[in-house]
Amino acid sequence: MFKVLTLPESFDSRPLREALWAEKIGHQITLSQARPTEAASGDDAESHEGSQELWLADPEQLPRVIAMLERQSRGEPLRDASAGTTTRGTASSQSLITLMRQTPLTWLVGLACCITVLFQYALGQAAVFEWLAIVPFELVGSQHIAPEPLSVTLSGEWWRLWSPSLMHFGVLHLVFNLLWLWVFGRQIEAIDGGWRFALVVVLSGVAANLAQYATGSVLFGGLSGIDFAVIGYVFIAARRRPTLGYQMQRSLMIFMLIYLVLCMTPLSSAIGLGAIANEAHLGGLLAGLALGLVLPRRTRRVTP
Repeated sequence: MFKVLTLPESFDSRPLREALWAEKIGHQITLSQARPTEAASGDDAESHEGSQELWLADPEQLPRVIAMLERQSRGEPLRDASAGTTTRGTASSQSLITLMRQTPLTWLVGLACCITVLFQYALGQAAVFEWLAIVPFELVGSQHIAPEPLSVTLSGEWWRLWSPSLMHFGVLHLVFNLLWLWVFGRQIEAIDGGWRFALVVVLSGVAANLAQYATGSVLFGGLSGIDFAVIGYVFIAARRRPTLGYQMQRSLMIFMLIYLVLCMTPLSSAIGLGAIANEAHLGGLLAGLALGLVLPRRTRRVTP
């Protein structure tokens, strides 16, 4: 989210909110409490009116918001009825293009995962895993594998440290992981920029994969370690740098921690969750929390 306007506390923002939702413009309005200023004598304090802050998911929608406020000041309807559905459809298309331009790496990671899953279906899981697993391995019969040591990966096949993140065990696994990446990873790229987002994705992916490999696992995969990392990053950044516009409810973090702990107990198998890369989740979360402490910018990026 990007803070774009400051409005008086007395301003009735309900019509504006309704118009923004009707136009599918993602936004949030927060109330900023006024701070009392001390008088010269130091004995009295004068209270000043607070303000309402308007945040937009897409700052390029600001001209449309200003146009709405101008129509409201003239006593006209906030939405331009003459624009019709064609204009709204064009605006939606432009909004999608804008999102792709703002967060190209998020889209690229998601596309790479989708292409990898397509190859898994076309060529078979084993063929793709042989190329992308954290270490090379050979199939022995149909049930057992003979993995190489990690030194083989470190001596030249370095991509294997991260590439398991691309592989998924079914469409639902893929969709679930892409959803978390879209909600939280996109925030990092939009607010902190592409290179910080790339660092989070690469470093947390390597950390998650190495944590899972340390347990003796070889055939694992998925974005979930990175998902836990971006959740941890946004959670920390939203609290240490609230002016940047990161959005995450504390209750969601509590839910994810409960889910993480639950998956480490026998109850996860009993309720049908199946095999879960718990160490990858934990490694990714710790990496994301650490990166959230050091990477976020100190001030909000100015969008031209």
